[in-house]
Amino acid sequence: MNGKKLACVILIMIVAGIAYGTQIMGQRAKSMRDDAEAAETEKRAAQSDLDVSKISLTKLNEDTKELRNFLRAWEPVVQRIQTGQEAEQLLLSLLRDTGILTVSQKFEVKTSQTNLLVPKSLQGTLIVQGEYNKVLNWLGDFERKLPLARINSCRLKQGETGRQANIEIHFEIPMVNLDAQFDEVK
Repeated sequence: MNGKKLACVILIMIVAGIAYGTQIMGQRAKSMRDDAEAAETEKRAAQSDLDVSKISLTKLNEDTKELRNFLRAWEPVVQRIQTGQEAEQLLLSLLRDTGILTVSQKFEVKTSQTNLLVPKSLQGTLIVQGEYNKVLNWLGDFERKLPLARINSCRLKQGETGRQANIEIHFEIPMVNLDAQFDEVK
């Protein structure tokens, strides 16, 4: 082969290499443009989802505003009684302060595996005796100082004398866990 033919072959190879390189670069550029368009589409979808979520959050905040304010008002009361011992001590201090006679008392802490908000509660029966007005005032203090307590039954009977009253209450004092985490219900 002479020099001209060899130069022509080399030139054709260089042109073919340039054409091949241009084709590869074009494919890469097209792939990058497609990726950029897909990323832009994903960005718009994510922005749309974000806007919807912000609107939902604002609506949820408005819908639960009263409930959150209610919870905030009751939070100190709930935090005051977190164990069965605290509930018992508060109850016994109520009895001690009034000066009425405790005929019988029985307390038991019950646990619940299913109720995450109220995992424990103090259940009890209390029978007290004293002057009629002191006993009823004590019952009022019980309900005022333990507002979360639920009185399941209350029996008021005449005591040993006409001025005395005997009261038997069955009650439940919940120990609320405000930090309970709930699974989202779908």
